[in-house]
Amino acid sequence: MKTGLEHYERHFGRHHERGGDHHHERRRGGLNRASLPAPLAYLRERGLLKAKPRGNWTRICCPIHKGGAEAHPSMGVSLVDGHFRCHACGARGGDIIALHMLVTGKSFIEAVHELGGRFHD
Repeated sequence: MKTGLEHYERHFGRHHERGGDHHHERRRGGLNRASLPAPLAYLRERGLLKAKPRGNWTRICCPIHKGGAEAHPSMGVSLVDGHFRCHACGARGGDIIALHMLVTGKSFIEAVHELGGRFHD
């Protein structure tokens, strides 16, 4: 099993190459984003919510460094659309799918299916 950092670098590394398999899958069929869980529901269900949400943001422990066992949550997650950024290591992503991929090490398609997402026909 890959470590969180290896998984992050594979999917969101500084030398990110366009055209990888997960980008191709996003364009084909069109994802119905309404079928995905709300960010707050996802964080609660996974036990990632450690602090009370404040406004449209909350903080969680970053799954990349220290295996998510840091003393103080350093990753900010938007409760509006799920984009996130760790203020300690710089890990970031654009939606709840990217966060789930980061936490679990799954591919894009596996993450969408685990989250209950559906694709338009």
